[in-house]
Amino acid sequence: MTNELAQLTADQKKRVKNLINDRRTFAKKYVKIRTKNGDLINFIFNQAQNKALALFEHGLSDTTKPARFIVLKARQEGISTMIEYLIFMLTAYKKNKAALIIAHEKEASNNLFEMNKRFYRNLPVFLQPSQSLSNAKELVFDRMNSNIRIATAESRENTGRSANYQYLHCSEVAFWSDAESTMLALSQTVADVPDTAIFIESTANGIGGYFYDTWQAAVAGENNYTPIFLAWFDLPDYSHPFDTPELKTLFQNSLTDYERGLIANYNLTLEQLHWRRNTIKDKCNNDELQFRQEYPATPEEAFIASGRPVFDTALCSVNLAAAQQNQNIQGDLIYTNDGRTTVEFVPNSKGYISLHKEIKAEDKSSIFGRYVAGCDVAEGLAQGDRSIIKVLDRTDMSIALSWAGHIDPDLLADEQRKITLYLNSDIVFCTEMNNHGLTTITKAHDYSLNQYYRQVFGKGYPTSATGFGWRTTAESKKRLVDTLNQYIREKSFTDYDPEFWRECLTFVRNEKGQMQAQDKDKNPGTKCYDDRVIAVGLALQCHIWMPSVRIEPEPEPVRANFEMTTRGSRATRF
Repeated sequence: MTNELAQLTADQKKRVKNLINDRRTFAKKYVKIRTKNGDLINFIFNQAQNKALALFEHGLSDTTKPARFIVLKARQEGISTMIEYLIFMLTAYKKNKAALIIAHEKEASNNLFEMNKRFYRNLPVFLQPSQSLSNAKELVFDRMNSNIRIATAESRENTGRSANYQYLHCSEVAFWSDAESTMLALSQTVADVPDTAIFIESTANGIGGYFYDTWQAAVAGENNYTPIFLAWFDLPDYSHPFDTPELKTLFQNSLTDYERGLIANYNLTLEQLHWRRNTIKDKCNNDELQFRQEYPATPEEAFIASGRPVFDTALCSVNLAAAQQNQNIQGDLIYTNDGRTTVEFVPNSKGYISLHKEIKAEDKSSIFGRYVAGCDVAEGLAQGDRSIIKVLDRTDMSIALSWAGHIDPDLLADEQRKITLYLNSDIVFCTEMNNHGLTTITKAHDYSLNQYYRQVFGKGYPTSATGFGWRTTAESKKRLVDTLNQYIREKSFTDYDPEFWRECLTFVRNEKGQMQAQDKDKNPGTKCYDDRVIAVGLALQCHIWMPSVRIEPEPEPVRANFEMTTRGSRATRF
C-alpha cells in the first residue's frame, strides 16, 4: 500500500478494509467510469450490473470451490465494466494475485485494460495501492505482489498459456475465431481451487461453437459454470417515452402477438416496447431477428439459427416463455404389482416423464381415441439422441405429458405400456418405424398396444395391405412438418414443454432446402435436436388419421313410431 495508507491508525485501516469489502459503496464513492459521451462519473451500478454482481459475489464467497461464470448478455449493459471492477478489487487489494484480461480483438482488450488504469488514477491517494509498473500490457502492484495483464485471443502472441492466474476475464468469446482451443489452453492457467474465478461473457453469435456449447452445458448442469442471462429489459434505460398520449394509444393498438407476450410474461411497459421498435428500425436494419440476437429476451432468442427457420420464431418465443412459467412436474411411472397391470406416478426431478397439466381421475378415460401419441425412437446410446413420446389430449388439443430419455428400443415399448396404464386409456401410438422404431413397434404389438397404421404401396399403387408405424421419407417428412407448422401458426394445440419450443426455434431449412435441426449434419456435436419436433408432428398426424373423439357416451337410440304407406297398406316401423 502507499505511505499514506500505512500512516493510518489501526481503526482507520479497519474502516478502509470494510469499505474495500463493500464493493457497491466503494464504487459509488471512489471509482470513476467513462460514459458514452466521454464524461467521468462515479460508478453507480445499474439494474443489470446489480443482478450480475449478486451472483458473482455469491460464487466468490464460497470457500469450498472455485468460482466459474458464463454470462450471456444483451449489448451495452455494462457487464464487462462490472467484471473489470471486480478483477481490479481482487488484485489491487489482495496479496499474490494475478489476473488476465483477454478479448476477441486488440482494441477491445485495450479498452478493458484502460478501465483498470482509470480506476487506479481516480482513486484518492490513500486508497491507491503501491504501483511499480504500468504499461500497455500490465499493471503491477508491487507491495501486494499482484498484477493484471492483457492479451488478445486473435493474436499469435503469447496469451498467457504458460502463466498461472487466479482470475481470468474472457470477453466476447462467441466472436473468437478459435475459442475452443484458446479456452482449452487458458483454462489450464487457473487452478481448480477456491479463491479463483473465470468469467466468460459474450453477446451471442449464432448456434454452435465453444460459447454456445459451454452455455448449454452450464444450463444443463453438465459443467461447473454458473449461467447468468441478462435480457435487454434488465436495463431500465432501454425505454423510450411517447411524445403524446395519442401516439401511445396508437402504439398500444398496434401491438403484435409477440409484443403482447412480452408484456404478459415479463411485465414490460409500452415505453420499453417503444424503445424496442425504434432500435429494430434504427440499429438493426429493421431486422427483428438481428435485434433478438443483439438484445435477446431469452437465451433461446440470443442464439439465432444461421439457417432459415421453418416455424414462426416470434410465436415460438412467446410459447416458450409461457411453457417456462408452467408448473411442469417431472417423475417416473413405476409398476405397483407383480402382474405389471397398474402403475403410479412418482415425482423425480430427473425422471423421464414430464406432466404438463394436472391429470385428474376423470381425465383417465377409457374412451377410445381421447389420447394419441407420437413416438420418435433413438438408438438408445447414452450420448446420442433421446427417444421421445408426446401424448396429445384431443379433447383440448394439449400435450398432456412427455417422455424423454435414453433407452433401448424394445424397452421403450414398455414405457408406452406404462403410459397406457397410467391414463387408463386405449392410446393410439404413432411410432416412426425407420431404423430402431421397428423394434419398438414389434414389442408394442406383443403388448397389444393400439398403433397407427399406414397404407402400403406396391409398384406405385396402394394395396390392401397395411403397415404399422410412420415411415419417414422425403415426402412424408414434408407433410409432417408442414402440418405442424400450420398447427403452430394457427395456435391449434398447446405444449408446455420448453424443450419442444427450443427445438422449434432451431429447426431450419439448410442450404439444400432440407428441414432439420440447425447444423445437425455439418456439426453433430452442436447441441440442437429435432426429436420433440418429430414426435409432436407424429402425434398430430395420428390425430388427423383418427376419427373424431367422443368423450360423452352416445345416447341410447330413441324409439320413434312412423307410418309407411305401401300400396295403400299401413305398416308401423320401430
